[in-house]
Amino acid sequence: MFDIINPARSDIHLMKKAIAAISAIVALTGLAFNSERWLAERSDDSDMLRLRAAYRDCVAKLESPAENVVFPLETFPDGSVKSRLTAARAQMFADSSFIWGENIRVEQFREVGSTNVWASLDAENCIVDRKTKTGWVEGVAKMTYGESSVKGRGIYFSLPREYIKILSQCEIRTKGANFDPRSLVQ
Repeated sequence: MFDIINPARSDIHLMKKAIAAISAIVALTGLAFNSERWLAERSDDSDMLRLRAAYRDCVAKLESPAENVVFPLETFPDGSVKSRLTAARAQMFADSSFIWGENIRVEQFREVGSTNVWASLDAENCIVDRKTKTGWVEGVAKMTYGESSVKGRGIYFSLPREYIKILSQCEIRTKGANFDPRSLVQ
């Protein structure tokens, strides 16, 4: 409600309501977010270690990789592609759910039948586990999500968890974060 006689009083009233609403949202978010579980999930490197070992095993078993290949990794209920892997060279291993690839691109689509890429991963050398939809990048890779991207060397990724872990040479670029550069020098 706006106070015609004292506009400053109306601004204070609105400010108090806004602060109360923000406080309530922060409190509810704090109750809903389990930081202990979140950190525990991210500190468990067992799947990453499994994939790193599988990468070495697959490279040792390479025979004659196919060239210019496309593998669907996941589909929507209607059968359209949800995520796919394209590679300059790739090999599937019959004794496991692994795909080894060189100069690969993993693309994920948000909507059924869409050709607009929602997220992508470009990598030099990679292994992907089709069953778990996780992978290990040996070498340099760049993952793009909307207008943001991360780049690095030695990367573990999980499509279902929408999670990546970069082991070295990390570079993060984001658009629309609205950082105030003045706060960095204070």
